[in-house]
Amino acid sequence: MKKTIIALGLAFASASASAAPLVDVWAGAYAWNTTYEGLVSANPNSLDLQDDLNLEDSTNNVIWAAFEHPIPVIPNIQIKQTTLDTTGFAQFDNNYRFGGDTTGNGRLDVVTDLSHTDYTLYWGLPLPVVTVDFGLNVRKFDGFVNIGNATAELDSPVPMLFARVGAELPFTGLAIMGEANYVGYGDTDHTDFQIVLRYTLPMIPVLDVNLEAGYRSFQLNIDPTDFDGDEDDLMADIDMSGAFVGLSLHF
Repeated sequence: MKKTIIALGLAFASASASAAPLVDVWAGAYAWNTTYEGLVSANPNSLDLQDDLNLEDSTNNVIWAAFEHPIPVIPNIQIKQTTLDTTGFAQFDNNYRFGGDTTGNGRLDVVTDLSHTDYTLYWGLPLPVVTVDFGLNVRKFDGFVNIGNATAELDSPVPMLFARVGAELPFTGLAIMGEANYVGYGDTDHTDFQIVLRYTLPMIPVLDVNLEAGYRSFQLNIDPTDFDGDEDDLMADIDMSGAFVGLSLHF
């Protein structure tokens, strides 16, 4: 999937060379320092990501590309791929039912991978000072949590609302932006937002090279049966948040 998104970004960049002046192509990547807190469901009780599973903080990669145009009725497109994985260990005296399997007991390896890809269609409001975008996002998880002999998967597509607000600070090269995705449905409540400070380097007139730094908060309280999953899929209430730094290009 990463290769696909890189290829899309390169394709967008190539196409921009002959595109109309009002067409914008963006591509970027950032490294996200992530901490893990919360619970995963394991009968007869839940397991804490820190106290029971000892998950380590990790640095995750995010790659994204966007294509914007001036036609009002046709949405703009953004694709973002987020890796979100770490490891830990558990020390159990008893077996737990998790993902339809039995964990085993003793010292157990733990692997968590909640990587996902966002496919976003959005529209922008023609405002003079700020940038306002809104639309719909489908988040496709390709993840799992493995504890010893047991694995609970999360591979459901989750529809979400998307919004973004940004503004440039005149004569500074600085811009600030907030972006959010949200869904509340059934027993699921998923919020993912980030705040970004961007500095555009004064280098090439037709190419903006941007340094970016910010904070991303990823809160996932999910019941997979809300999205055509089954009772053995991952049920969790977790918070994965942290600061990030990255680079983006604007053609």
